[in-house]
Amino acid sequence: MSCLWNKCFGAVVLFSVVMVGLWFVVPKPELIVSILIRMVACGAAVYIAVKCDEWKILFLAAMFFLMASRQVLTLLIWTGAIERTQWFNTLSELPGFVVTILSLVSIIYLGLILSGKKQIIQRQDANIKELNSLLPICSKCRKIRDDDGYWQDLEAYIVNHTDSEFTHGVCESCSDEMYGGQAWYEKAKKKRAKK
Repeated sequence: MSCLWNKCFGAVVLFSVVMVGLWFVVPKPELIVSILIRMVACGAAVYIAVKCDEWKILFLAAMFFLMASRQVLTLLIWTGAIERTQWFNTLSELPGFVVTILSLVSIIYLGLILSGKKQIIQRQDANIKELNSLLPICSKCRKIRDDDGYWQDLEAYIVNHTDSEFTHGVCESCSDEMYGGQAWYEKAKKKRAKK
């Protein structure tokens, strides 16, 4: 992991040096620097999307690419390579419109994710509060008295008040107590001990 950070740090330093150099060489560097920064951000978003197998990050890559495209069009106007016409004005506003739509979709998606996480946290918090309170339990039969005053088996109480379910087995000491004198049990116990 540190090797990846070293590579990233080296790339950022190299990129910064190139940007500072462009600033002094090019007459209007702000657009070129901005275009390059957005293209690097686009490349980083694509790399992370592929590396982490997370397609949703490609929305960010698309937004960075569209913003850089808009600035390329502006740069072409500044340099005189393109004449400003009504058609060009419409075309130059298209990336901004698409970025706005993608941003809105991303915000809605994040809102859905966060609201789902919030509901899970609230449900788990309620379960923790329920289980953190003092539970009246019978010293002999281990039943728990609920809020209505009824006695429930421990398993039933936990199943009713949490998302837990039970499976049953028999521990070693209870197995010894139940089957200890039987030959088949002693034979199976010796066999398990050898493993």
